[in-house]
Amino acid sequence: MAKKHKPETTFIVRFVGEGLSPDRIPFRAVSEALSAIQDLASGRDPFETQQVPPDKTIGLVDVQSGSAKYLCVARAPDEAVHNLNRFGHLLTSIGNKRSRPDNEQLVAAIKPIKALSEIAKQFDCKLEVSLATAPREPIFAIEKNDYRRIAGRLFMKGLTTISGTIQRVGGATGMRCLMRIANRRKLLFCDVKAKPGIETKELVRKLGQHLYEEVSATGEAVWIHRTWYIYKFTIHDFGQPRLGDPFELIQSLRDSGLNAWDDVDDPEELIRGFRQ
Repeated sequence: MAKKHKPETTFIVRFVGEGLSPDRIPFRAVSEALSAIQDLASGRDPFETQQVPPDKTIGLVDVQSGSAKYLCVARAPDEAVHNLNRFGHLLTSIGNKRSRPDNEQLVAAIKPIKALSEIAKQFDCKLEVSLATAPREPIFAIEKNDYRRIAGRLFMKGLTTISGTIQRVGGATGMRCLMRIANRRKLLFCDVKAKPGIETKELVRKLGQHLYEEVSATGEAVWIHRTWYIYKFTIHDFGQPRLGDPFELIQSLRDSGLNAWDDVDDPEELIRGFRQ
């Protein structure tokens, strides 16, 4: 019988810490760490896609001692290498005040960063990921305080109102609402928690009555600092925007001062003079 060929390793995950070896790390922790890294390698956004597509999953090739080293193979190796390198650059840009991280990439990466930080804290170690072609040169490393450091630097919280179109309402494990927001490529997943005096189930029911309609939702937002990109939003209440007569709106603008342009013979010439 021919010997089965072992798949070629794509990247290596190492638990680096004093006295660590594979037998000291429960399989549950290994599974959680590899699942988080699989999300990064596949480019999955956990807010939009529940599971990694089968053609982008990773598998375990081998386990080696010397700390705890896990050799992994990716079903789509080129894409995995690209995404892991991209994540390494993202981590670097977070600590650089002159750079602006990609908002959507950052949102997709926050949950894996949190999961890896919690595992690093549990075993007092750091987790390194390196390519099989350069095993001694980690693409990135996650330590126990990284999530807290990144979240403290990036996020700010406050009450606000956002407008958007309701796409979906409900949820098996929690009440959620999916909204389409202007100038945002991806949909916004919102938690629903009614303000005091209103039942959350009743608020969800009312939201469901306005599917595919525009609403103004009030609640608590978590923004990415410097860009004001909404990372999380919890709906406390909502209403529908009241649209007036557009001709009355234009007239009110004219009455508030815009009709002064009626007395200007050549507006373009006037504006050119301002610019000179």
